[in-house]
Amino acid sequence: MKKLLIAALTAISLVGCSKIEDGPLERITENYAFDPTDKNGFYAEQFLNNIYSILPNGYNRIGGDLLDAATDDAMPSQVGGSIERFTTSSLTALSNPDDQWGKNYAGIRKVNIFLANIDVVPVPAKIPFWKAEARFLRAMFYFELVKRYGGVPLVGDVVLDAETPENFKRSSFEDCINYIVSECDAIKNAVKPDPLAASDYGRISNGVVLALKARTLLYAASPLYNGGNIGGSAEQKLYQGYASFDKERWNKAAQAAQDLIATGKFKIDGVAYNNVFIVRKNDEVILGYLRNNSSDLETNNGPIGYALASANGRTSPTQDLVDAFGTIKGLPIATDVKSPTNTTGYDAANPYANRDPRLASTVLYNGVAWLSRPLQTYEGGLDKPNKNTTQTKTSYYLRKHLGNFATATLYSAQPHNFPIFRYAEVMLNYAEAQNEYLASPDASVYKVLQDIRKRAGITAGTTPGYLYGLKSSGMTQAEMRDAIRNERRIEMAFEEQRFWDLRRWKTAETALNTNLNGMIITRDPATSALTYQKAVAGKITFANPKMYFYPIPYSELTKNTNLIQNTGW
Repeated sequence: MKKLLIAALTAISLVGCSKIEDGPLERITENYAFDPTDKNGFYAEQFLNNIYSILPNGYNRIGGDLLDAATDDAMPSQVGGSIERFTTSSLTALSNPDDQWGKNYAGIRKVNIFLANIDVVPVPAKIPFWKAEARFLRAMFYFELVKRYGGVPLVGDVVLDAETPENFKRSSFEDCINYIVSECDAIKNAVKPDPLAASDYGRISNGVVLALKARTLLYAASPLYNGGNIGGSAEQKLYQGYASFDKERWNKAAQAAQDLIATGKFKIDGVAYNNVFIVRKNDEVILGYLRNNSSDLETNNGPIGYALASANGRTSPTQDLVDAFGTIKGLPIATDVKSPTNTTGYDAANPYANRDPRLASTVLYNGVAWLSRPLQTYEGGLDKPNKNTTQTKTSYYLRKHLGNFATATLYSAQPHNFPIFRYAEVMLNYAEAQNEYLASPDASVYKVLQDIRKRAGITAGTTPGYLYGLKSSGMTQAEMRDAIRNERRIEMAFEEQRFWDLRRWKTAETALNTNLNGMIITRDPATSALTYQKAVAGKITFANPKMYFYPIPYSELTKNTNLIQNTGW
């Protein structure tokens, strides 16, 4: 299987080739890549593969922390990391640990170099597919820019010179969305169809293109951009959303998601939830960032108390996230309380029993089997010793994305491939957009949540009018909106979704201005009985609406005087 997206891949992997000489690496690789005598197009393909490496790669990328540690779902276990620029609202145009401006424009530049030169390579059967893939990558890089900064300069096919940059003006938010969507429409049938052959797994397919279109239109229809424009000046408003609300944008987003669903090429039924993240190829992942097998996720995020498998425990999931998971019956824990006649409800004295099975696949909690012993996150336990060491702040550690190590004694290399697009997200995209477009949810919206809950292992139940803990009919649009947003939170946890969801929903001012809770677990030394008490573990702030958008980097403003900064920065 080709490993297209290995982060350690050099520009085009030409070490030892006689043509390498001193000089700017990118100019050398350009000479290599587009060789009219390369009858197999080997070097051109390597150049394209290198562009793939710029795609979002997920894990522990913000100063060693997950981006989710800048939401209400988790906290960084260590103090003083760069992720605190988000949690303390201290982001600036000079200091942004997730500044993606340069990275994505570098990717756009490489795409434009590729498109300008690929026709000289004598592989006519491959070139149309490669061009379509490159155009997708360019559209994806623009999406990554737009979701952070709003409207950005659309440079077309121009190959920007890093040393003498062009003074492009920012394009409007609407123009950027239209460009991404139009590129997706233009290439959706030019890339290879699904399912891809094993040798092509990780490349761009028809489903990948449709997934980007669906996500782009969902974001564009969302409240921050569609009626909630926070731009200050008239010019800033052009860059930070649409001029006014248009309900039809939700319909377009729903249809785009439905177009992918209708292909029937992907599924969630029959795909075990945890296997989505640790099996390299499965029927749910539409596009993953392929990496070499490793144990870096385990050593970065695993519990700290295992001498033979040392880990840093960097991520502390919050009690707030844990409480978002309902019971095995799909009901909120606040309403599904254990009673003498209800033995499968939530029990505060045994809080992890009879819960939505995705909870155990998302966080590691006290008593769960890990590395051949029960986890000890009670006060003074092996995994929360309280001895001036980095440890969980909440009594929880990250489980999602980690391999199956319940009975092992050491960590071993696993295929940790960050899911850029997966089918469950597309389903939730459809449900959200369709619910917002209609006056009240139709049967197709209910079915999405029911299907996702069924796959999760929630019981169908026998309560009249309910299926998998969800009303079978009669919900208002607002009730369904809350259900979809919570389902998205727990289904997509630690996949870099909630950070952006709270922004596009324009709810970050509330959700991210709050105390973050953990669990204090006390063990009686005489009886080993445990008591559980929720407690404040930290705080997160979203101090100003300006933080809905990243600031344009100061270095870019000084190089290009035509750039207008986002409101408030």
